[in-house]
Amino acid sequence: MASRRDLFQSYQFMVQRVISGMVQRETDPIQTPLRKMIGSAFAGVMIAVVGLAGAGLIGVFFKSDSNEWQNSSVVIVEKETAATFVWLPDDEAGENLLFPTANFTSAALLVNSIEVAEVSRASLRAAPRGPRLGIADAPDSLPDPGRMLGAPWTLCSLPAETIAGAQVPNTALVVGRDISQGNRIGATAVLVRDIELNTLHFVWNGHQYPITSEAAVLEALILQTAPVVEVGTAWLNALPIGRDLKPEPVQGRGDVSTVIPDGIVGEIRYVAEGGNRQYYQIGAEQIFEITQVQAAILLADPEIRDTVYTGAPPEERELSSDQAARLSAAQRVDLPGLAPTDPPAVRPELTGISDQDPTICASFENDQSTPDISIEAAVDGAEDANATRQVTEAGNVLADRVLVDPGFGAIVEERLSDSAESGTRYLITNEGRRYLLPSLEVQTLLGYGTAEPIALPASLIARVPSGAALDPRAASQTVG
Repeated sequence: MASRRDLFQSYQFMVQRVISGMVQRETDPIQTPLRKMIGSAFAGVMIAVVGLAGAGLIGVFFKSDSNEWQNSSVVIVEKETAATFVWLPDDEAGENLLFPTANFTSAALLVNSIEVAEVSRASLRAAPRGPRLGIADAPDSLPDPGRMLGAPWTLCSLPAETIAGAQVPNTALVVGRDISQGNRIGATAVLVRDIELNTLHFVWNGHQYPITSEAAVLEALILQTAPVVEVGTAWLNALPIGRDLKPEPVQGRGDVSTVIPDGIVGEIRYVAEGGNRQYYQIGAEQIFEITQVQAAILLADPEIRDTVYTGAPPEERELSSDQAARLSAAQRVDLPGLAPTDPPAVRPELTGISDQDPTICASFENDQSTPDISIEAAVDGAEDANATRQVTEAGNVLADRVLVDPGFGAIVEERLSDSAESGTRYLITNEGRRYLLPSLEVQTLLGYGTAEPIALPASLIARVPSGAALDPRAASQTVG
């Protein structure tokens, strides 16, 4: 006899066949009716659950910016336009206001931070506004603190001419790069002429020495046929300047001297010392030790012919060692030790030049006021540098172009002299401009607290166009 369980199962089987026949048109299906439908429904429910959970997590970690931006320690950037704002208290309004800023740097100076909060325009729409604040000339983009360039800085004067063929100045300053080709002149020398001022200069030992008496100096140093490199004023002004190369006669030239028999004031004598000659210029009551170069320039001076060597070719005469030994210490003025700014004591060898219009470069290393000079040189990217306005309103001559690699910058500290241990610091941006950093605190808040500055001579840094000082007090001023 069938049990109640058997009767229930037979009833269940009959119902399944009826449902299967109605739904699938098959009374004996392989699968249970509605199995696919039930599985699909379950899958849909699970997907919905996962989606809701994900939305919840997004809500937790990416909160709405409706009020989060109301923070006085962040730079507020409008998502749609990249405009910058700060949320600061206003004494007159008695509440915080949303102040538009002239640029990102101004905003950072106002909130003492470079942290950014990106906010939608809709979220800012109802905020009470204040006037526009900032430094109009401050940079809108700051270089990445991890992309600071070091030394060397290389300043080149490249050949350039007008359509008519006239030479024009063309100087390029490249930050963080040395020459890619060229010949270091080392201890040799080169003659250069300032294209703009038409002045002649003697470049030697990393210095430039103005030649103020061209005829006498060229004759004395046997440079009448030497090649002359045309350079821009900006290039020359960056080099440390030495003493002028010119005749330096004693007073009373042509008078009778009492210091030696038959002596004439201004004449050139020498004492032979072991195959070498030590030169002297005769004064009224003393003899003055001079260098070989000074002696040659004095002898080439046209005025010496009319005052000292009347009727005879100018030439040095020997002063015997006995005569020199009889002179007292007061009658003999020794040559002081030569300083780096002094011209060479002996005629240096000229550097070889094969190009008709060569490029000449000066490369400055960190904490080095005297550059390495290279001739027939090149620096990658020099001709692609950003153009400057060439001369400031104050008359300071700038490099015609300044190159800083895109996205890079530099922190530099100017040195007014070799003995200076510190100086004014600047931020150099990739637009090729310099901005004064008034304090280490400002340098730090802009993200450059750990950046080691490059120490460079003020004469080189002055070739970079100057922007505004990045002073927080100036950033708090209204700007049109």
